[in-house]
Amino acid sequence: MTIVFLALLTLIEGVRRVPRGSVVLHRVLFGQWTVEPPETGDRVRLLSWWSPLASAIVLAPREKYRRTDADTVRAQVEGRDLYTALFDLRVLGIVELLVLVVGVWFALQRFGTLGFFVAVGAVLLLCVVIFTALAFSAHGLGKPWRTALRWAFSYLSPFAAPRAADALLEETLRDVPPAVASAALLPADEFQRWVRPLVYDATNGREVDRRLLEGLNLKQLSASLASHNGAGLWCPRCGATFVQGESCSECDIHLVPAGTPSA
Repeated sequence: MTIVFLALLTLIEGVRRVPRGSVVLHRVLFGQWTVEPPETGDRVRLLSWWSPLASAIVLAPREKYRRTDADTVRAQVEGRDLYTALFDLRVLGIVELLVLVVGVWFALQRFGTLGFFVAVGAVLLLCVVIFTALAFSAHGLGKPWRTALRWAFSYLSPFAAPRAADALLEETLRDVPPAVASAALLPADEFQRWVRPLVYDATNGREVDRRLLEGLNLKQLSASLASHNGAGLWCPRCGATFVQGESCSECDIHLVPAGTPSA
């Protein structure tokens, strides 16, 4: 019963409020990022499952973004200092999660009260290490020490500490346009799949949140997405291919032959 209770408390940390227009990126362990369609309304939802085993970051819309590009953001995320901090925080988060959910239960069953307190002490020590690493990393992003310590303080909680790597990455990308951040983190084909409907809507007078395309060269991107190699028919909005038909079942857009420009 103890292990189930601790697992549920940790899982609740993955429940977050997602503002309208947010872009949500997911990953499993150290795998590749994937992306969801933009949120159509404010809602509270379960985003991550025992982060950092299955984690998520939320790129919330803002009125103003700093000017940057995908290559610059990618270089920052893959730079030695931030990459090492993110990697270390993920590893520490996995260890802390396992000790909290499995280690405490096992120590209690195997060694009784003494084992329980030793396991709890190990969890608290890991939380302090995560908090310290997170505060140093936040200071490295330009936060004053007092602000960095205050921001990292909530991750002293044993249930929040596993999310430290995601929190640091979110903070790094806070002022970056969502499309630029997505282009930097996602594989090229995944990014094109996500951005294609937005580009189509923007260039064809359909309703779209322009903040989602901030920082992109819309003309260049539209030209690169305007054709589809292969056989059969394809939807110029979502890129889905069809053997036959007149319109896309998902987008209700007229299909065009593959190999020809969409407009």
